[in-house]
Parts: sequence; C-alpha cells; structure tokens
Amino acid sequence: MSTSAKRNGAAGDERAKRARVETASTVTSGSMDRVETPQDTDEDEEDENLDAAFISAGESEDELSRPKKRGNANPVEPQTMTANFDQNISTEQNMNSDAQGDFIATDFPAGCDYRYLSLKADHTSRPLYISPNMATRTIILEAFHPLASQAQDFLITIAEPVSRPSHIHEYKLTKHSLQAAISVGLQTEDIIDVLNRLSKVRVSAQLAEFIRESTASYGKVKLVLKKNSYHVESSDPEVLRRLLRDSIISQARLTTEESTTATTGKEGAMVTFGFNQDSAPKKGDLVIPGTKTTNSNTEGGTGTAAEKPKNADDDLFGAIIGVDNVDENDDDDAVHSFEVQGAEIENVKRRCAELDYPMLEEYDFRNDTVNPTLEIDLKPATQIRPYQEKSLSKMFGNGRARSGIIVLPCGAGKTLVGITAASTIRKSVLCLCTSGVSVMQWRQQFLMWSNIQDRQISVFTADQKEKFAGASGIVVSTYSMVANRTKRSHDSQKMMDFLTSREWGLILLDEVHVVPAAMFRRVVGTIKAHAKLGLTATLVREDDKIDDLNFLIGPKLYEANWMDLAAKGHIANVQCAEVWCPMTPEFYREYLREKSRKKNLLYCMNPQKFQACQFLIKYHEDRGDKIIVFSDNVYALEVWHAKFLCL
Repeated sequence: MSTSAKRNGAAGDERAKRARVETASTVTSGSMDRVETPQDTDEDEEDENLDAAFISAGESEDELSRPKKRGNANPVEPQTMTANFDQNISTEQNMNSDAQGDFIATDFPAGCDYRYLSLKADHTSRPLYISPNMATRTIILEAFHPLASQAQDFLITIAEPVSRPSHIHEYKLTKHSLQAAISVGLQTEDIIDVLNRLSKVRVSAQLAEFIRESTASYGKVKLVLKKNSYHVESSDPEVLRRLLRDSIISQARLTTEESTTATTGKEGAMVTFGFNQDSAPKKGDLVIPGTKTTNSNTEGGTGTAAEKPKNADDDLFGAIIGVDNVDENDDDDAVHSFEVQGAEIENVKRRCAELDYPMLEEYDFRNDTVNPTLEIDLKPATQIRPYQEKSLSKMFGNGRARSGIIVLPCGAGKTLVGITAASTIRKSVLCLCTSGVSVMQWRQQFLMWSNIQDRQISVFTADQKEKFAGASGIVVSTYSMVANRTKRSHDSQKMMDFLTSREWGLILLDEVHVVPAAMFRRVVGTIKAHAKLGLTATLVREDDKIDDLNFLIGPKLYEANWMDLAAKGHIANVQCAEVWCPMTPEFYREYLREKSRKKNLLYCMNPQKFQACQFLIKYHEDRGDKIIVFSDNVYALEVWHAKFLCL
C-alpha cells in the first residue's frame, strides 16, 4: 500500500472518530437521560472503518449521529428520541429514508407543518385532527374510528364536507356552516366543547374565537310572514333599535298607527321606535309522518319528532343531545317586531347579514289560524328511511318549520322528503321544478305517497293552468312560469294572480343549484311563503353564487354522504368512467374560429364522441343492460337518435 493511501485511510479513521465525538456532544446537549459515549477500544475499529467508508461514499455526517447499539453502551430510549425530535428537527437534513428507524424530514408548504402540535395522552380514542391554520380551518376525520359515525353526524351539522373517501374525511368550518348549526339548536360553547372532546389536539384559541364571532348574533332576528305582510321579529327590542338605525332598513320599514311606542336611550337621550308586541308562540309535541314515532302514537303512545335518549348526560354528545328537542328557554314572554315592505325583503336580509344579524326564517305553523289547513298525510304503508327522518328533524327540531336546504344524493328520496315536510306543515304548498317533465313526476309522487285528493293538486305549465279545489291545496309549476316577466296570456295571468295573492305555508324548491340567480330572486320575491325548503343533490353552482342561497332560502340543514347510503343499500353503487374524445381536425378548426353558441354545438357533435357512444351502446346492448344517453343539447340528441336508427 502506498504512503498516500495509508495517509487517506488514517484521515478517514480520524474523521470517523471526530464525528462520533461530536455526536455524543450533540446528544448530551439535547438533555437526554442516557447517552452513548464513544468507545476507543480495538473492538470498535471495524465499525469506525465502516463509518469512514460510508462518509467517503457520500453519506452525510449527520447520519452517523444516530446512536448505534453495540458493546456495553446504553441504548437511547425511543420515547426520549421522540421527545427531542422537535428540538433537533432543524439539524436532521439529507437523511437516508431507507435506513431503519430514521426520521424523514420533509419540506411542507407554508402553513401546513403541524409537527409542533402535541397530541393528547388519549389521542387514539379521539377521531379528529383540527387544523390551527385559520386560512383553511380544516377538520380531518378518521372514518375507520369507532366514534366516526357519531362524529360525522356532528361535523355535517357544523362544517362543510370537502372530500369523503373511504378512510379519511375532510371538512371545513365556515361562517355559514356554523350559523346553520345554530339554526338547528346548537349552542356556541357546546360546539367548541364537543370539538375539544373529539380532537386529538387542543382547539386553538383563534379557532374558538372564530366560532364565537360567527355565531354570536345569529338567531336573534327572525323574519316572519303574518297576514300577508313581512315582519322583522326579535325577543330583544334593543336589537331592533340597532337595525332601525341603519338607513337601508329604516327606509324599508312600514309604519302603522297601531304600533306601540317604546323608548330608550343612552345618558338620558330619548329614542322613540314603534314596535308591534305579541306573545311568543308556544311549542309542543310534533310528530313527523312516516316515522316510527308516528306508528307508536297511533297505538296510543305519545312522541315527538326527536325524543331525548336515556342517560344523555353520560353520552359523549351529552352537551349537544338537545339539538332536536324543544328548548323551553326560546319561548320568551313577548316578541317585538316591525313591518317591512315586501319588495325590499332581499335588501333587508342582505343588510342584516352585513350588520352581523343574519335572519332566521321560521314558521310556527301549528299556531297559524289564519291560513286554512290542508288535509294531507302520508299513506299508512309509507315509512321514511332513517336518513330522511334525520334530515327532517333538522327542519322541525324545535317544533317550528325552519327554512333551509337539504342535500341528498340522486335516488335517495328527495321527493319523499319534500312530501313529508308538506304533510307535517299541512298548509297550502307551492312546488317549483326545473321542467315540465319534473312537474308531472312531482304530481304523480304526491298522489302515490300521500292521501291528497286529485282535485286538491293542480299543475301550472304552458299547457295546463288550473286551480285546486277548496281553500287549500298544492300547485306544481316550473321556475320559468313563475319568474316570467313577458306579457302573459289571460289564463296565465289569472293563475299568477292566484299564486301571488295568497300566503303559502311551504314552497318546495327542487334542484335549487341549477336555477339562474336572477330568476331565483324573482321567484322568491314574487311568492309569499312562510317556509322555504330547497332540495338538491349537489350544492354547487357554476356562477359561484351558492352563498346567495343562504339568505334567499336559508342555511344548509342536512347533507348525506352518498357512499354511506350506497354501503347500506339505500342507493345503487355507481361506477364512473371518463372517456376523452379528441376532436377531428375539421371540427377543431371550426371550434377555434367560432365565438357564439355554435361553439358548444361543435363539441357536442364531435364525430369521435359519436363513435365512442356507439361502441358503448353496442357493448351494453350485448350484455342486456338498460341504457340512457344524456345530453344537455336537444339538437344533438335528435341528430344522434336519427343516426342510430340508420345503423
């Protein structure tokens, strides 16, 4: 061996020894209980040479700082290593991920590194991770956890689902979702308390403050329709005075000579406002048709829409178990109100939301003696499913009808939910759909599931314009028929006068996510309804105006997970496949030139798409499957149909 080779070998040994000494010093400074001290014995020379070989091969010296078990050295305990991981994380770079027991240092995006959070001692028994990042306000649910089912029901109430695959669900806390939770009876501190109980880490102070700020004033102001006029109602007259100090709300107010006078002021200043004062409505037992409770009542028992389970205080959700129960504290001795112009309702609701007093719309239908009762009930053989009952309990949980939106997947029975709501309120119903085909389907479903008489349900379309018989009934129509601003025919105008001249107990809004915003505003502003129930399979709009539904209709009351319903057999399992069909050069050339609606027609009529559709139809025909070809372009369907007949 040459002199230079010996010198290099000695240098390598010296570097290895120096690295081991530095490692011992670093570990000692990390305040570990037991550390490994370097051994300069002959039996370690082989290991030192091996370490030097690793260094010469490109291994970082930090890799050698890992304690190694040999000889009579004391091993480092795993708990101690974990406890000091956060302190040494900045020095652990370029580590070999294949080495057993090594920590992997990853570059996290800004605001996404949560390694500093400390887990609770019993974190394995808790199903949630709650992000302290106020920009995302994300909640992660372990769907495989034993408490996942109960936690999911709670999260659906207070948060918006983002993604829900098989094992990990992601939710996001928003202002609207928290206000929806308050609307169904939850209390602010109960929400924070249950989140702390379910979370593996402590709920941050900033997130708790966000929850308090989002829910502080929600529910203090209500919009009530009485005797065909709108009233802003509150149990606290001071809240009404604050609202009337705003110019927009004060200009929308209607003054009456019968108003009582209330005076108040600060430091002796007198401020006079005229308020109507009424006794607060009283609540009692409410039974939703089609539930098991209904069957027990027919046998002589007494029940409510949501009965309190036994030993609720011992349950994990004892703090919020009263969501669906009657809250006696909500019935104050008196409520104060003032009347507003019907044409200014949308502006008043938006302004109240901007002033942090978002309106809650409720209908005390059992104490409504002005509007005639509709004799409707579900047929004895009709029984709703558990998730349908749960969605309706959010609407009727406090004995009144809350306005809001229920989200159920396709095939889950949204129509039956709407019919059951109408059978619970038992007042005149206006049902609005997206097309004439849906109108006839809704009419047929009302006759199938309820005992409504044929003469009590009428249809208002371009072909049929009829009124129901009697003082109360059901009208099924389309959004376009009600929102039409062009000159109407004589029969059509008479029907519209009939719709706008009366109070409706309930307005059912089918597929609310597809209705254009301007048309929807005209419908809500034209029809006077005590309660509004929106039904949809997906609460997503292409115009990004989904938030407008929160003040046009109300908050989201309930949303079901289609994967859970499919697993329980309530809806069919779905297999989705996306087939990309490139355009032919001729079609693509014209597609790039066009700027009108013909551009959409060109990609609908793409010949490559036609060939793919033809292949799929032939494939499933040979299997004996039922086939539906859907397109949002009628002309394309007509042309394709003619082409298929010629093949």
